Amino acid sequence: MELTRTRIEARTKSQVLWHTILALNSYLLLCFLLLPVSLAAQQDTASRTVDYQVLKTLQDHRTPVGNTFWVAVSNTFVLSPAVPVSLGVGSWVASDPQTEQTLFANASEAGGAWLLNAGLTMGLKFLVGRPRPWVAYKGDLVCLQHVGSPSFPSGHTSFAFTAATSLSLLYPRWYVIAPAYLWASAVGFSRLYVGAHYPSDVLAGALIGTGSALLVHWLHQRYIRQNTPFSPPPDAVVIPIVLTF
Repeated sequence: MELTRTRIEARTKSQVLWHTILALNSYLLLCFLLLPVSLAAQQDTASRTVDYQVLKTLQDHRTPVGNTFWVAVSNTFVLSPAVPVSLGVGSWVASDPQTEQTLFANASEAGGAWLLNAGLTMGLKFLVGRPRPWVAYKGDLVCLQHVGSPSFPSGHTSFAFTAATSLSLLYPRWYVIAPAYLWASAVGFSRLYVGAHYPSDVLAGALIGTGSALLVHWLHQRYIRQNTPFSPPPDAVVIPIVLTF
């Protein structure tokens, strides 16, 4: 009897491992399918014209107040790790075991999504190696916020959408979802306004960030949450405190 139970547990662990590997590989494949799309966009005159026209239009309508505001919005992407960090701190200071375990599980999910997105975003940046707009259109497009990494995809946007999606999945209430995605969308727009990215960079960043959070959420729900003895009350909403340093 004990031997049979051991074999069942080993088989279950093996299935979890293989399902996880399959899900990760499928998502990686979808992300890397963006490679030929990006390379084709760099070669396609029509795509380049659309990218250029959007950035040129935004540049022609810049104002001093708008410049200051959108640069500040762009910088808020650094708050994206605050979701897993604040949830982790919350689990550490929680007074009862149920809240502690719930917050820890949420922190691990949000943190896993953040790490997956970071790896994919940075990997694609250096695999694609797309020049920044102000480099490709030197003397014509002016960037308000210079960075050294390649352009595709937008890291600011991907991190913002990872945080927004993780938070929305963990606490699916309109007063959580609406502000989260409003902020993420504002970060994405700010990258266009300051001239740091093409529209296709921002779109790809939003897709990668959202996809990373969705994949990790699915894995948690399927293989981790079901083995957790404690679960949050159905109407419970615990919004993490944003930590700034």
